[in-house]
Order: sequence, then structure tokens, then C-alpha cells
Amino acid sequence: MRPVQLELTNFGPYRKEVINFTQFDHAPLFLIGGDTGAGKSTLFDAITVALFATTSGDRNVEEMRSTFAGPEDDLTKVTFYFQQGNHLYRIDRVLQQERAKQGGGTTMQKATASLVIVDKIGGQEIEKLGDKIKEVSDQIEQILGLNAEQFKQIILLPQNDFSRFLKEDSKTKTQILKKIFGTGIFDHFQKSLEERLRQSNKDMEKRQAQLDGHFASQVWSVEELALLEQTPASEKLTRLEEFLSQRQENVTKQKSILKDAHEDLAQLQKSLQTAQDMAKIFQEVEQAKERYRMEIEEGAQGQAEAKAHLEELQFAQGLQETISSLKQYQKQLVQLEQDLDIAQEVLSEKRQAFEDVKAQKEELAVQSKDFLQKEEELETWKEDIIYAQSLAQEQEKIKRSMTNYKQLEETYQQARKEIEMLNKSLSDLEANRLSLESLHEAEKLLQIVGYSVENQLAQDLKEIEDLNQELTKTEKRHQMLSFDIDQAQEILKELEEELRRTLASRRQLMIVQLQAELEEGQPCMVCGALEHPNIGGAQADEVALKNLMDQVEKLQAQKEKQVATLSNRQATLSEVASKRQDLLDKVAKVKVTLEKHYQELEEHVKGRFDFDFSVDYETDRGQALLLKVEQYYQELQKRYDREERDYVRYQDELGKAQEKATDLAKTYQEAKAVLDQAQERLEDLQEGHPELESVEVYQERISLAHQELNLYNKQVKENSEAYNQLHADIKGIKGQIESITKSKDKVNQDVKRLSAELEQSLKAEGALANDLEQVELWLIEVNNQAIPMLQAKLTTYATLKQELQAQIRKGQELLQNQEQPDLDSLAQAVQNCQEIYDRQLAQFSVMEKGLKDATATYQAAKTLQDSNQEAFKAHQELSDLVKVVKGENTALTGRLNLEVYVIRQYFQQILDYANANYIGLLTDNRYSFVLSEEGRRARDHFGLDINVYDQLTGSERSVKSLSGGETFIAALAIALSLSEVVQNTSKGAVVEALFIDEGFGSLDKEALTKAISVLEQIGENRMVGVISHVDDMKEGIAQQLVIIKSHDGSSRIKIVDKG
Repeated sequence: MRPVQLELTNFGPYRKEVINFTQFDHAPLFLIGGDTGAGKSTLFDAITVALFATTSGDRNVEEMRSTFAGPEDDLTKVTFYFQQGNHLYRIDRVLQQERAKQGGGTTMQKATASLVIVDKIGGQEIEKLGDKIKEVSDQIEQILGLNAEQFKQIILLPQNDFSRFLKEDSKTKTQILKKIFGTGIFDHFQKSLEERLRQSNKDMEKRQAQLDGHFASQVWSVEELALLEQTPASEKLTRLEEFLSQRQENVTKQKSILKDAHEDLAQLQKSLQTAQDMAKIFQEVEQAKERYRMEIEEGAQGQAEAKAHLEELQFAQGLQETISSLKQYQKQLVQLEQDLDIAQEVLSEKRQAFEDVKAQKEELAVQSKDFLQKEEELETWKEDIIYAQSLAQEQEKIKRSMTNYKQLEETYQQARKEIEMLNKSLSDLEANRLSLESLHEAEKLLQIVGYSVENQLAQDLKEIEDLNQELTKTEKRHQMLSFDIDQAQEILKELEEELRRTLASRRQLMIVQLQAELEEGQPCMVCGALEHPNIGGAQADEVALKNLMDQVEKLQAQKEKQVATLSNRQATLSEVASKRQDLLDKVAKVKVTLEKHYQELEEHVKGRFDFDFSVDYETDRGQALLLKVEQYYQELQKRYDREERDYVRYQDELGKAQEKATDLAKTYQEAKAVLDQAQERLEDLQEGHPELESVEVYQERISLAHQELNLYNKQVKENSEAYNQLHADIKGIKGQIESITKSKDKVNQDVKRLSAELEQSLKAEGALANDLEQVELWLIEVNNQAIPMLQAKLTTYATLKQELQAQIRKGQELLQNQEQPDLDSLAQAVQNCQEIYDRQLAQFSVMEKGLKDATATYQAAKTLQDSNQEAFKAHQELSDLVKVVKGENTALTGRLNLEVYVIRQYFQQILDYANANYIGLLTDNRYSFVLSEEGRRARDHFGLDINVYDQLTGSERSVKSLSGGETFIAALAIALSLSEVVQNTSKGAVVEALFIDEGFGSLDKEALTKAISVLEQIGENRMVGVISHVDDMKEGIAQQLVIIKSHDGSSRIKIVDKG
């Protein structure tokens, strides 16, 4: 991952900043510098927030919204461009934050995120990878090959967290290395082998179960199964072969028996079939005789009648065409007579209509003279109406001109009055108009009040509020500490009292023990006296004495610990009390500042607004005053704008009114001239045509004349069309009558001819009927297909008679000298023989199927046993491979599976690379990294703890024993080596950047110089950025990203090149 550009909006101390990291591509190392609290580490927070929605430290993401950004300001947003492989990615994150609502109040804006591939910064989207928070986070981890914690230990090393990877336990290191080196493939390989082994175990169990199933199959008899149970597993297949041999011999014997039974059955079945054939011939002869009697002899009379009727129908069929044609001609003759009557009737009606039209035509010819005279009058009226229209138009023009003349005169007078009113309004406006200077003074006052309320007083109140909150927390802590001290003192008193009682008990037991040890004549070990008055008293309980002595030691240790606790709490209470007093002083100081700013505000506002400054300042009061000033300024601004608009409008309207008055005067003169001309033309028309009537009279005369002429012309046209049409119709009907008459005569001749032919046929010799009606009835049958049915019936009868005669004759020849056979006795003999054969066949089938099933079971068992040997060999090889991969094939205590072994090899490469390139250079070859063997001896499955070998002492020790500066150097060496090894690994995460936050202050000048040299060496093939306050680094690193803190709490970014 290589950063390209970072864009911040209201994020931490940044209002809106853009950092283009490509500016540092030519530099091996760049420094991020600035004052404390300016926001250097916030840049790292922005990168981790963009990528993983978490900060680089302990701060919550929601706390990253700028303190100076209100709910109505721009959203807090981070946009980060970074290069990974061949793609340029852009990730946008908007934090969860409070936003202003339109109707007032605030609402919570939810966090959003999006991730896309782009063609360039600010360019087009190539592919959208996600627009949901979880979806984007998953995509980032997949792209980078790191999660947030691993990113902060490999690429971005946060402040006070630099040495985490160096000191992490083996399990955590393994998880980190597993992710960044992509060793999950080995874990997947191991799991796939284990799954294959599980499947192989199941397969072997299944194979054995199948083989056992073949040996215990139901195809074997009870006796065979008993023998198999007693047979060793290695000989069971041989035993099965013996069973198959015996079964084959039994099947052969049964097959011979079955053959003899089949030959006996076949002989009996042949005899039965012969007898059945003979019985069938006897039966068929009797059936043929009976059928001949019933169907031939008894049906002879019906056949004769059918033959006679067939001849009648054939006679009628010969006359069918003549009768049909006669009926058709008779039907045509009737239709022609009807058509002739209708045509003659229509002809009569047309002739009458023609006479009526002819009379009307003569009448219209008489009226034509009157209508010619009417047309002459119409032309005269058309000429007169033109002069009448001109006279009316001139009169109308004079009327309109007179009206226009009067209106223009009134309009001109109104325009003069309007000019006078506009001049007066303009003079009044100029006299009372608000000056621009007054507006500027109001604007200046608004700026002063706004700055005082929004900046000075608001900041003072915010500082007081923050101090009071801190003071409240401090007072609560003071109370808790006081309570804890009281409790601690009570516990100390209880411990002292218990210790006192325990000491007294111990002392008493010691005295008893001493008394028990005194002897007569021997001096006392305590006082040296030789007399011992209490000898022979009670014996001391040594166990109780030992317990009391242990208890005393325990109580004394508890007392010392409690005294130390009490002392620490009292010291802390003193610090808290001091801090509380400091806070009180700060509150008082800020209140004085608040009062000063409040008084300054009063001096600016006094005399202009009604505002009570005797009440203590609060935010609401300041906002109320600011609102009044804003309203005052807005009212003045509105008044100034309104008066300015009115002034411009009055000037514009006055100019337009004056121009209008000039135009009206000119139009007034033109209208008077037009009126005079119209009056002159009117007088000329009246003198030239004194007899003219009104236009309406002429229009009415012309309209009436047009109507009468149109009606006459229409009647003439319609009469002419009717005359011609009727003349043509009469001519056509005459031709139609002539044609019908000719057709009627021809059809009448055909009817007579066919009637004579038919009558001659019925009276001819040999005719089967003289009655036409009888012939027509026979024709009905003919049309219903009676002739073919009768012919078929006669043919069927003759054919059946011949067949029956032949059948009877043949049967009598076959039965000559034959007797009726006894079928029942023969059938019984066949049935008995069949039963014997079926029993033998069933037994043979059972034995044959048993042999077949047994053979198949034997073959399956043999095949399975052969394949089991190969399968067992492969299973054993797979089992051995799984043990190797899981590390179970060694007797070593710290066994490693394949993935952990690979991770350890990578880790060894990291240590080797650090030893070869960094740690020796940075420590003058004093230290080198080694893997700790203690973890393996302690059955540490991972064994990734790091020790350093000290060349000065010749001994190995934990990295946790290094000093602060040594720890930083060691952590730096590991981080740089890890970055290099990961970069050079084909399946590792791509590490193209390294950022380090602080830590350099613990190095002396020489170590710092070496560290910078190493970082510049790393920076030759990747981006390296560091945050530091060390002056030597500020002087020694040319490329710098400087963060400048502003007086309002915001910060801005500046790129500095000291090269």
C-alpha cells in the first residue's frame, strides 16, 4: 500500500486540507513536524480511519470531528487515495456526527463509506467495490492483506506503541505473520489432508464392512455360513471356491433329471394336440351344416325378392336423367313468367314518371324570362352597395377619430399630472433617504458584537465550562481519595490491633516454651538465673507457636503494605488538592477576562439598544443581543435597499412619463388632421349619390335575389337529370322484356319435348311400371344407394353358399373312418406330467440362481479384497503424510505443524535480515537477535519469543530487559526488516510505505544519525515518513510536512523543502 493523497474536512484540527504524498516520491525520507497538539498524529488517525474506521491510538472515531465545526457546518469526511498493485483506490468515509435539522434542533448523521477503483485523482470510477461500512472494511483487509491492528504494527507505528510487535507473545506474532505472509495456504493444505484422511478412514471401514457383508451374505446356506465362521479370514475365499464347486455339481445332476421330465411332457402334449385337432374338425362340420340350413336354405325366398326389386330400381335409374331435366325446365318456365310480369309493371311506372317530368320542364321554360330580369336588377344593386359601404365607412371613421381625439386629450392631461406627482415623490425620498455611512456604521457594530459574542465571550464561557467540569471531576476524586484514606486508616488500625494481640499470644507461647526447656542447675537463656520456680508446668504447642510466628510476619507485611498505600493516597490527595486550587485560580482568571470582554461589549452597544448589562453574561443573553444587532442591521440594509430601488424606480418612471407626454402631444395633432380629412370625403360622397339607401337594404335585396335564382337553377338541373334518367330506364326495360320473352319460348319447347320422351318410355314394351309416381318413388331409393346395397347382399349370399358347401365336403372327407376322441383323460395325463416337470424346473431354477448369486458374491469379495490391499497402502501413506504435516512424527517436545513451521522460517528470515542490515549498524555490533529456546522447552507451540545476544557480556537476554532507547532501536530494526522481508516475498502483503510516530527522542546523537541513515536507505524503494520533535531530525531531513497551529484552534499544512 502506497499513499497517494489524503483529503480532510473538519477532521481534528483541520478545516479543509489536502496532502499529496507524491510530492515526497523523490525524497527517501520526509518529516512530519509542528507544535505539540497541532495535529501531527491526527494525520495517522485519518489514514487508519479511512482504511479501517478506527484511530491509530485510543481515541474514538466520533471524537475526530473538529471542535470548531458546528452541526450546520460541512460533514467530517476523509478521502484517501492509495496505490496497491496496478490499481489506484479511493476510499471515502463520513463519520457519525450531529447535524442541524431544517425545522430546528439536531439529528444524528449516520456514518457512511465507499471504496472504488479510479483512473486518476479526481477522475472517473472504473469499478465500485463497496458502499457499506462492513463491505468496505472487508474489501480493505482483502486488498491490503492486513487488519487494523496488523497495519499499526507493520506499516503505521503509532506514538507510544512502537515496540508492540517486538514484545508481543508468540501467539500474537504468529497471527500477524500468518496474515501478512499469506501462509493460510499451508493451513488449508493441512486441513484438506486431514479431511482426506478422515474420508480415507471412512472408506477403509466401509470396505471392510462390504467384505464382511459378502462373507455373511444370505446367498450362503446356514451350513455354509457356519463353516465360514470357523474359517480364518485369509482362507475364506478358498472356502467360497469349494462351495461354488459343490453347487455346480448339484446343478448338473438336477439339469439331467429336468431333461427326462421335459421329454415325457412333450410326448403327452403332442398326443393331446392331435386329439384336440380331430375334435375341432368334428365340431366345425356340424357348425357348417347348421349354418347352411339357417342362412342358405331359409334365406332363398328373400334373395329372389331382392333380385326382382333390383331390376325395378335399375329400370327407374335409366329414366332418372330425363325426369330430372324435365323438372328443371318446368321450374325455369315458371321463373321466366314471373320476371316478365314484374318487368311490364316497372315499365308502366317509368312511363308515367316520364310524362310528369316532361310537364315540369315546359313550366320551367316559361319562368326563365322573369329570372333574367331578376339578374339585371342584382347587378345594379351590387354597384349601389359599394357606394353605400364607402359612405358608411367614412361615417364610422369620423366617429372613431372623434372618440380617439377626446381620449388623447384626456390621456395627455393625466400624463402631466403623473409627472408632477413623480417629481414630488422624488423630492420627498431625497430628503429622508438613509445614508451609506449609517449603514456601514451598523455593519461595523454587527461585526464587533459578533466577534465579541461568538469568539471572545463564547470562548471564555467554554473555557470556564471545561475548567468547571475538570474541577468537578477533581473534587469527586478528592472526595474519593479522602474516603479511601479514611478506610485505609481504619484498616491500618485494625491491622495494628490484630498484630498487637498476635504478638502477645506469641510472647506467651514463647515463655511457656522457654519454661519447658529450663533444667535444674542450668542458667536461664534469657536472664541467666539458676533458680527456676515454674519448672514442670504446661508444655508449649510448637505447631501453634509456628503458626503465630507466621501470622506475625504476614500481619507485619500487610501493615507495611497498608502504610505504603496510605502514604501514596495521601500524596495523591495532596496533588489533587493542588490541582483543584490551580483550577479554581484559572476559573477566576477566565471570569475576569469574561467580565472585561463583557464591559468592552457594553461600551460599543451603550446608547444604541435597550439591553441590561447589570446581569451576568450568559450565552443566551449574548445570542439575544447579537440577534437584536443583526435584526437592526438587516432592517437598515432592507431600508437602504428599498430606498435605493425606489429612487431608481422614480427616476425611471419620470423619464418614461415625460417621454410619454411628448408622444401624446404629437399623436394628438395627428388625430385632428385625420378627423378633418374624413369629414371632407363624407361630404363629397353625399353630393355625388343623394339617392343611396343603407347598406342593410341593399344586402337584403341581393340576398333574396340570390336565393330565388339558386332555387330556380337547382330545379332546372334536377328536372334535366330526371328527364334523361327516365328516358334511359324505359329503353333498358323494353330490351329486358324482349329477352325474357325469347327465353320463355325456348324453355317451353324443351318442356314439351322431354314430356313426350318420358311418356314414350313408360308405355314401351318391357317397362316395369307405367305410373310416373311409382318411378319417382324408386328413384328416391336409388338416390339413397339402394342398388349397391342390394347387389352386395346378393353377392354375399352366393359366396357364403359356396364356402359352406366346400367346408362340409372337406370335413366329411377328413372324418371318414374316424371316431370322437376322449380329451378329458388325455388332458389329465398332461396335467400330471406338467406338475412333475414344474417341480423339477423350480428346484433347478433355485439351484441355478443360488449358484449365480454365490458366484457374483465370490467375485465381488475377491475384487474387493484385491482392491483393499492397494487402498490400505494409499491410506497408510496418507496417514504418514498427515502426521508429518501436523508435526506428530517427531519425539521433540515443541512439535510444529506445517504452517507454524513456515511462519517460523519467515520469522527467522526477519531476524537474519535485521541482524545483517540494521541491529548491528544501529548498536555498533553490540546486539544481535536470536530466537528464544525457553518457549520450546516450556512446550510453547509457537516459539517466536525474541532475545538479544549481547556481545559485551557474551550472554543472551530478553528484549524486555532493554532500555528505552535500546528498545526503540530494536523495534525499529525489526519493523524495517519485517517490511523488507514482506516486500521480497511473493505471497506476502505489499508494503510500500512506513510511518513512525515519535520515539526518536530516546536516542543519542550518534544513534539518531544511524537511524536516519537506515530510514533513508529504506526510503530508496518505498515511502518513509516520521513524526518527531527532535531538532537534529528537523535540521537533517530536507523534505518536511509542517503543521501550523492557528489562534482559533485549527491547523493548516505546509510543505517545506530545505534542500
